[in-house]
Amino acid sequence: FLKLQWTRRRLPPGPTPLPIIGNLWLLDFKLHRENLIKLTNIYGNVYTVWMGQTPVIVLNGYKAVKDGLISHSEEISGRPLTPFYRDLMGEKGIFLTSGHTWKQQRRVGMTFLKSLALGKKSLEHRIQEETRHL
Repeated sequence: FLKLQWTRRRLPPGPTPLPIIGNLWLLDFKLHRENLIKLTNIYGNVYTVWMGQTPVIVLNGYKAVKDGLISHSEEISGRPLTPFYRDLMGEKGIFLTSGHTWKQQRRVGMTFLKSLALGKKSLEHRIQEETRHL
């Protein structure tokens, strides 16, 4: 409980979470728009909701989303790695990574696609030919 409260201090305001279930009890264990609008009326356009042990920052409205994407793009670009995905996929792969690792994987992927003649007519001809055979 104390660790949760300590972590909570660094995040935008929001309802007080309970250990293990977070704010799911407050949301009736469903993520509906009406519940989020009620929280927006109480805490403003930027607030934190806890889904279990994972904090979720909610940005409501055009101005909050624009400010988040433009001014704080590095902070909001991360993806949570749940224990299910960690066991299933490991911490590798394009879909579950973020930050520096994702940028490196994207660079390698784009280089590979360019070597396959991405956007060139020769690749388009090959695809059409294979489609005819199928």
